Amino acid sequence: MEQNKRISELLKNTIGQRYDAIALKMISDEADIPENAVYPLRDLGQHLTLCQAFALSRREGKTVYMQKQDHWCWAPLIAYGHVKLEEGTPAFNELLPVIGIKDPDAAAAFIESMPHLPSGKYKGILTAPLGTAEFKPDVMVINCNNSELRTIIMGIKTQTGTAMKTEFDAIDSCVWGIVPSLTKGEYRVSFPDPGDYINANTNENDVILSVPFCKLEEFERGLNALNFMGMKHSFFQMNMEYDFARPVFYNNLFKAWGLDEGKSYMIPNMN
Repeated sequence: MEQNKRISELLKNTIGQRYDAIALKMISDEADIPENAVYPLRDLGQHLTLCQAFALSRREGKTVYMQKQDHWCWAPLIAYGHVKLEEGTPAFNELLPVIGIKDPDAAAAFIESMPHLPSGKYKGILTAPLGTAEFKPDVMVINCNNSELRTIIMGIKTQTGTAMKTEFDAIDSCVWGIVPSLTKGEYRVSFPDPGDYINANTNENDVILSVPFCKLEEFERGLNALNFMGMKHSFFQMNMEYDFARPVFYNNLFKAWGLDEGKSYMIPNMN
């Protein structure tokens, strides 16, 4: 998949990414699963959380296929459509007092609002490193630090012309940070939740960005725009110099406002 390889390399060159991005695909036909895929119960004899499957793909380069019976966490079972959760059922009532919201009505409304895929539509979740994934991802998942994400968002903005919007929750990052990319075609930002940190050894300073398939071309153009302007992550170096050199347009603005000018440098214009 040439697009997968291009974006993987662009990410490495633009933000100096530590690990490859993850390609995630929802599977309805198991004939689409690569032969090298690891089935947790079948091949490892153990259950995994979805964040552990992500970690195996991100850090160890494995292709992992998670079926309903492989999961060891409740949230993705609901969110990815493996089980139904209906108000008034024993499972729903079990969640009410532990969801982290004191008011029962607000807790019930929050559970109902959780992003989710249609129940029973998909048989499993396939993940692999983006650069070697031999399938078209439904979503690309990127773990990065906050300054790397800042650079990526700058690239996205060159294409969308708008500020990115997202929703946050302290738990269930695999739900709030990824499922809306699948259902709404949105960019989503989230932070590793406690389970991701404790059970998948994900760095607590990581930030997670999910990019839906429908945005991959736009995302690639944004990274290319940053590289053209020389504004990739390595460009930004910390310093405490006063009267530091600024892009030429700063001087032009300050001159127009009757303020002092100083050292400057050029940034290529995208237009």
